[in-house]
Amino acid sequence: MNVFDGVDITKNGGFIGQFICCMNWIPDKLRFMQKNLFENENGNFAKPVGIVPFTKALSIVGSSRNNGERETDDFYPTPPYAVEELLKREVFTGNVWECACGEGDISEVFKNKGFEIISTDLINRGYGEQLDFLQSDLVADNIVTNPPYKLALDFVLKAKRQSKKKIAMFLKTVWLESESRYDMFQDTEFPLKTIYQFSRRVTLYKGGIKMKNSGMIAYAWYVWDKDYVGKATIEWIR
Repeated sequence: MNVFDGVDITKNGGFIGQFICCMNWIPDKLRFMQKNLFENENGNFAKPVGIVPFTKALSIVGSSRNNGERETDDFYPTPPYAVEELLKREVFTGNVWECACGEGDISEVFKNKGFEIISTDLINRGYGEQLDFLQSDLVADNIVTNPPYKLALDFVLKAKRQSKKKIAMFLKTVWLESESRYDMFQDTEFPLKTIYQFSRRVTLYKGGIKMKNSGMIAYAWYVWDKDYVGKATIEWIR
């Protein structure tokens, strides 16, 4: 019998219970999720009242949450090294618009590489110009950003109208799926060129407040190129 918090979690051969027993390899930051699950008298799993659901915990960016909720404005700054890895693999010509610049994490990397950078954000965080990207008529050669995840599709569609050359978006790997994004990915007028998948998890911190734990969400750079012809490719960043 495998007992967890006084409950036989493999009772009736429950798959989830057996799975949890095999989770010893999971980092400490995920172990609290095990405690959020228990088997009820009907042999089904439920969660204690007031505990963040397992699936919701997995959907949270990184590990810097206090209450399991995403940051109100989806402000999760991009680590500079992630931007540098993009620049090792993609050539950008002309100016670059960082349209959700936050505190300038992406902008500063481009600026230090000699690019003409336009930095704007809906929220004034003391960097760049305050501007609503989705309502703006500004046009740039390239648009590079880590968009608010809940508005990511809107940002990509808008960027295709406002960018002359390339678009690069830092997004979760799972953003590839979803019926609502299918047509956008099939677009050949401003096609997806390459997905640069990080082999190691990139840590993003909620509100930019650094904590000790590392990230648990897979991320990638999605790059669209207006002049590209062919099927999208995938490359890995190690």
